[in-house]
Amino acid sequence: MESSTTCKPFKFFYTHFMNHIKRKAQISILLIVICSSKLLCQAENNLSSKDKLYGLSLLWKEVSYNFAFFHQVPDLNWDSCYQAYIPRVMESANDWDYYLELQRFISLLQDGHTRVFPPEKLRNKYYGTATKQITTRLIDGRVIVTRVLQDSLKARGFKQGMEIVAVDNMDVIKYANKYVAPYVYASTPQYRQLEVFGEYLLSGSTSVPTNIQLQDTEGNKLTCNLFREPWIMEKEMLLGEQMAYIVLPENIGYLKINNFVVNESFRSTFDSIFKKVLLTDKLIIDVRDNIGGTTENILYVLKHFTDKNFKSTKWRSPENIAAHRSWGSGIEWFEDNGYEVTPFESINIYSKPIDVLTDEGTFSCAEDFCVEFLTMERGKLIGTKTAGSSGNPLIIDLPGGGTALICAKQDFFPDGREYVGFGITPDIEVKTTITDILENKDPVLEMACRDLSKTPGL
Repeated sequence: MESSTTCKPFKFFYTHFMNHIKRKAQISILLIVICSSKLLCQAENNLSSKDKLYGLSLLWKEVSYNFAFFHQVPDLNWDSCYQAYIPRVMESANDWDYYLELQRFISLLQDGHTRVFPPEKLRNKYYGTATKQITTRLIDGRVIVTRVLQDSLKARGFKQGMEIVAVDNMDVIKYANKYVAPYVYASTPQYRQLEVFGEYLLSGSTSVPTNIQLQDTEGNKLTCNLFREPWIMEKEMLLGEQMAYIVLPENIGYLKINNFVVNESFRSTFDSIFKKVLLTDKLIIDVRDNIGGTTENILYVLKHFTDKNFKSTKWRSPENIAAHRSWGSGIEWFEDNGYEVTPFESINIYSKPIDVLTDEGTFSCAEDFCVEFLTMERGKLIGTKTAGSSGNPLIIDLPGGGTALICAKQDFFPDGREYVGFGITPDIEVKTTITDILENKDPVLEMACRDLSKTPGL
């Protein structure tokens, strides 16, 4: 890690939905990435050495007792890591550098729901996003522009399907691996790739642009500077569109759900859409890039599509009993086998064929939606493997106003299969190619339409 005088871009997730809903069912988290920038950082320096050591020690202690996935990082010696990071945090030049070190420390756990994020005042200075201008993904080993969202960029020659070959005069793959990947929290390779080369590749300071070099399929190059925009996701997400609905040819309904966050309009919006869904012959539910929400919302949706009981996810959590430890006991677990979910009795149930679309951005509670959809045996998953990260966070306060999340709950299919750390494999796997991007095609949606077209209606 370099000193604050040469801070490099980094990726850091932040929870969007942090209201304290008191229920036994899972509360999923929505996350964003916080990024520093390649600039002279004038960060606050308010934390004392005692504060810094206390914050690191608190994080180490709470993870030691409560983290649910040590078995997925069997070669990690957490105590040795703590010792190694003591001088690093003590030598951090300012508050921002301190949080960078905490972030690298907890990222060693390789869990998408376990993270550190700094106070908002620091994020406001050192975080910005370019995803409101362009979006990118790694496809066949190349970083491809998947969407151009601003007309001004289109006028400058930006097009879907162009390849980003360099960022700040460095090969884009080397840049991402050096300045982005070390700070990403991800439970699976597919989600890590999405975060590193997709959502957060170009994030950084709002005051300093990032320079990118692109080329088209004919080798023509385009170089430009992109200024990032401020983005506090936990505020903006509440303003976004949670779901949208259209009817496709052959009277196939298409419902896109972007998140399952609890708010005043989620159920009323779904109810108004569901009246239209009932008029269709078949249905596609798209939860690609759905960043999660709450169990109560996924169950509310799913209970509209079955008239039979189905099982919720199983879960377990580390349990510390001091007397048992004094007798030499290893880690113990509190286990819950889930519960029976009862369908609605007073509504018309949609019993016609359904397919669900997934990708590596299907995250957290959206993955639980997929698990229980499969448990209901109502249709197929189509697309790519999901993010493989779900669970409940223990929330702790850190010195200076920061916060940490520690995943304290491991979820399973009702039959005991694991999906956290792996992802959920779709019934029909479909990957998007560079040609699909160039031709503005959605092969996953097209496959679902074909699948439903040959599925007998009811």
